[in-house]
Amino acid sequence: MPVDAGVGEKGEGPHGVVTGWLGRLRIPRPGARLWSFGAYVLVALALTLPAWRNPAMEWPGHPGDPMAAMGILGWYPFALSHGLNPLLDTYVNLPQGSNMMFNGFSTPLLGVAMWPVTAIFGVIVSYNVALVLGLALDGWCTWLWLRRHVRHMTAAWLGGLLMVLGPFAASQAYDHLVLVLFFPVPLLLIAVETVIRHPEHSSLRWGAVIGLLAAIQLLLEEEILALFVVAVGTTIVIAALLSPRSVGERVVPLVKTLGVAALLFLVITGVPLAYQFLGPGRITGLIQPPNVYVTDALNFIVPNGSTALAPPFTNGLASHWTGETGEADAYIGIPLLLVSLWTFLRWRRDRWLLIAGCGTAAALVWSLGPYLHIDGVTHHLLPLPGRLLAHLPLLDNLLPSRFALFIDLGLAVVVAVFADRTLFQGRWRWRVAGGASILLVCATLAPNMPIPARSAATPQYFLAGGDIASLPAGTTALVVPFGAYSELTLEPLLWQAESGFHVRMVSAALYAGGPDGMSIGLPSVIQINEQHPWSLPSSMRSTSSGATPASPSSNGDEGTTLACVMDALESSLSATPCGTSIVRASRSDLHALGVSVIIMGPMAYGTEPALQGRMEAFLTQLAGAPPRADQGALVWSHLA
Repeated sequence: MPVDAGVGEKGEGPHGVVTGWLGRLRIPRPGARLWSFGAYVLVALALTLPAWRNPAMEWPGHPGDPMAAMGILGWYPFALSHGLNPLLDTYVNLPQGSNMMFNGFSTPLLGVAMWPVTAIFGVIVSYNVALVLGLALDGWCTWLWLRRHVRHMTAAWLGGLLMVLGPFAASQAYDHLVLVLFFPVPLLLIAVETVIRHPEHSSLRWGAVIGLLAAIQLLLEEEILALFVVAVGTTIVIAALLSPRSVGERVVPLVKTLGVAALLFLVITGVPLAYQFLGPGRITGLIQPPNVYVTDALNFIVPNGSTALAPPFTNGLASHWTGETGEADAYIGIPLLLVSLWTFLRWRRDRWLLIAGCGTAAALVWSLGPYLHIDGVTHHLLPLPGRLLAHLPLLDNLLPSRFALFIDLGLAVVVAVFADRTLFQGRWRWRVAGGASILLVCATLAPNMPIPARSAATPQYFLAGGDIASLPAGTTALVVPFGAYSELTLEPLLWQAESGFHVRMVSAALYAGGPDGMSIGLPSVIQINEQHPWSLPSSMRSTSSGATPASPSSNGDEGTTLACVMDALESSLSATPCGTSIVRASRSDLHALGVSVIIMGPMAYGTEPALQGRMEAFLTQLAGAPPRADQGALVWSHLA
C-alpha cells in the first residue's frame, strides 16, 4: 500500500493548504466532506436499491452468511441488556456455546453501534443500514486519504468510488458485511503516512490515533487488520529499501509512535483478545483449508461474473478456480492494467506513486497464496511468499484472496492520480484521452447493479406475537435445520434473533472449538466416534463437509449420535438411519442437553434440496408423537 517513506509533504500553510510534491494540496473543507459522503451514500443506496422496497423483510445479496450476520447483530444487544457475556454465545452450540471472537460473522463494535436501529426496526433493517453506511464510509474515508495527494477533489472522489463499486466491495456486499467494514484502513494510512513523513510530529498524539483506529478495525473485522499489517508492513519495508538514507531519522519516532499505539490498542482490545485466545471455545489450528481461498492468476483479467459487462464464458472459467466464486474478487481488467502501467511509467519519479505501485504489486503477490494457481491448476513447483504466512501463528488463518482489498486501494490511487493529471489539467487532447480511458475502466469494472434482494422466510411462529412466546424464556430447543454449515442451516440464526432469543438452540452454524481443533456448529458434527458408530451404515460415518472422523468431541459422547444422524439427514445421502438404537441414543442426547421442544421450520432454501419429509419422519420417531403445525413451523412439545 502507498506509504511514503521518502520525501513528501513539507508542512501545512495557511487555510489548511499542504505543500509538497504536487504543489499546494487542499485539506477537504466541511462542505466538500459533506457532499462527498452524501454522494457515496446515494451510490450505496443505488447498489442495494431493491432491498429498500421492504427493508424489514429483504436484504441485498445471498441467503446464508447475511442471515448469520443478522443473527449476530441481534446477539450483542440481547446479551448486554440481559447481563450475559457477549463474547460467548451460550444460546447456540450447546452445551459449550461459541466464542464470538472466532466467528467471522461477528463484529462486536457494529452490534453495539447498531443497537438502537436493531431495537426499533429489527435485525434485517439494521443489516441493511449497516451495509449502506459501511460502503459509504469506505468510499468517503478513501476520498479523505486520496484528497491529500491530488489537486482536484473529483479525482479523489473517483478513486473512492472504486472502493464502493469495485470488485472487492461489490462482491463482498453479497455475503460478507464484515468485510465491507474496512473504512478505518484509509484513515490508518493517513496516520502512518503522517508519522513517516513528519517524524518530528508528536508520537503520543499519532500513536493514540493509530492505536484507536486499529482497535476499531479489530472490533469490526480483525482479519482486515491482520491483512493491513502484512500489506502495509511489506510496503514500508519496500519504501525503506528504496530510500535507505531516510530510514535512520525515521526509525526512532516510528518505534515510539507504534509503542504508544500498541499500548492503547491493548488497553481497548485486551479483554476481547484474551477471551479469544485464552477463553472457552477457543480454536486451534486452521479454520479454513489451506491453499484454497487464493487468487487464480486468471482472475486479474477475467471477472467472476459479477461485473455488468462480463461475457458468459467468464462464469465457466471462474468455476475452475478454487474456493468460492464470490471470493474471486481480484479482477483488474485489461483497460485498468494498461492505465496503471502508463500512469506508473509516466510519473515514475513521483515517490508516493512509486511506492503505491510497489505496495499494490506486493498485495497482488500475497493474494496468490502459497502456490501459483492458473485456471484452477496448482503449480507446486512455483512456491510464492504466501508460504511464509502459512507457517506463522495467527496469520496462517488469513485468506490470501482477501488481499484483493489492498489491490483495489492501490488501484484507487491510480484512478485518482490519472484522473487528476489528465482530466483536470493539461491540453484538451490529454483530457479527451484521459476521459475516454476513465470511461472504459468504469465500464469494465462496473458491477451488476443493483444487487438483487432476498426475502426472509421466517415462520410467523418466531416473529413478534408468534406462538414461540408460549414457551418459557430460555427454553432449550432442537431447532431444525440443524447446524451443518450451509445456506440452509444458517437460517435458524435469523429466526432466533427475530424471536428475541426466546429459545436456546442445540446447534447453529457458528464456529465452536474443541480440544483437538476446530469444528462448525455442534463440535460433534464433524467429529464422529469411530469406536461407537451406533450401527450407522459405513457410508454415513463421515459428514457432508468431507471431514476426516476424529476422536470424540469435547462433549464426550453427548450429542454425537444426534449430530451424526441430523447431518446425514440434511446431506444428500439417500439412506436414512432410523433404527431403534439410533433413535434411542439420539433421544438420550436430547435429554442430556435439556431439550424440551423440537421446532422445525422450512427445510428448503435457495438451491438446497427439500428434505422436509425424511427429517419430519425421524423427528416424529425421536419425539414419540407426531408434530403440530403452528404458524409455519412444526412443533413437537412432548418428548418421549
